[in-house]
Amino acid sequence: MEIKYNRSLSGIPENQLQQPFRRVTKTQIENKDPVRRNLTLLYNEDTQQINKSMLNSNQDLRRKPFNQERVKRSLNQDVLEDKENMPQHKGLMTKLYTLPQELSTITIKHKFDHTIQENKNLQKWYTDEIFFYLKEQERKSTPLEWLKNHSIPSNLRAKMIDWMVEVLCSYKCTDQTFFVAVRTLDYYFSKCEKQLEISDLHLCGVTSMFIAAKYEEIHPMKLSVVHEKIAHKKLSTDQIKKKESDMLQTIGFDLGGGTLYDMYNLILTNCVVENRLQEKHYKYLKKLCLYLSKMVLYDYEICGKTNYTLLAAALIFVAFKIIEQLDSSFHADSQIKDVAQIIQVDQDQLIETAAKVLNLAKNFEKHFPNLENLKKFNGFQLEDNEQ
Repeated sequence: MEIKYNRSLSGIPENQLQQPFRRVTKTQIENKDPVRRNLTLLYNEDTQQINKSMLNSNQDLRRKPFNQERVKRSLNQDVLEDKENMPQHKGLMTKLYTLPQELSTITIKHKFDHTIQENKNLQKWYTDEIFFYLKEQERKSTPLEWLKNHSIPSNLRAKMIDWMVEVLCSYKCTDQTFFVAVRTLDYYFSKCEKQLEISDLHLCGVTSMFIAAKYEEIHPMKLSVVHEKIAHKKLSTDQIKKKESDMLQTIGFDLGGGTLYDMYNLILTNCVVENRLQEKHYKYLKKLCLYLSKMVLYDYEICGKTNYTLLAAALIFVAFKIIEQLDSSFHADSQIKDVAQIIQVDQDQLIETAAKVLNLAKNFEKHFPNLENLKKFNGFQLEDNEQ
């Protein structure tokens, strides 16, 4: 069956039904529309120009040889300069890199002493200025007789100090954090006008450790850890935050004062004791000073009535006497005279304070029974340094 297509139904006028179909090309449309023809010409020209530029760049890349020296150089060597393509300006180069004659006589002094291994950030060049600045600030920043206005006995404070040694050593805080915490606690007691009771001691001790950790540690203890692990949920987070604000406002946000740890380290550095001892004996001396400095903070009768400078010199004298028994060439009496002269303290008063420190070291277990954290976390022997 043959099907015929009806042209009348396709929408073509009747007078064009018999005309043959013609193919309409793009060229015919452009001839009728001059605007479109101009746009097409511009497009073709831009396309040819882009293709030409890309071809030239590819040819340049093929022509440029690889530099074998650049391929073989190691990562630690300097980048080699392309001498073939870089213009040589000898006059300009000498003008840029030669110093004027006035500056040729200047010499640079290295202030930093790289022989200090214990504290690489300590600059011996400024030791005198730092020490005497802290000594001048002692009258304002060093707490003295801080328990006389409160009903907190000294033996309970010593128990708090022993617990702070355990907590801060268990959480691997620095020694400076411990001394800042103790100073913050005692400084708050000396500045607080309200009479504090025994029940306030736990909250003040926990908060002082929290403040010191935030001030000294790179990764301080979180409030949740203090609430759950240290305070054992006996103190709420609101209580700790409120007490933190109260303590900081009471001491005037003064956390930058010198501690006993700062003073004895500055004295040892300033007196150049390291050069007069063997390495193992100097390490033993540092551990002795650290142990004695923590020990004297237990005793209110010693640390509550003596400034940090005199106390640091006294414990150094005791440590010198112990080192003298190990090294016969080291004379403690002559060394302590130099120390007293450098730090400008009375020698008789220094020896009297050193006798109190030595007596405490001999009878520590009698004065403070059942307080064993100092020996547990800071006890040592000479063989520990030799291993």
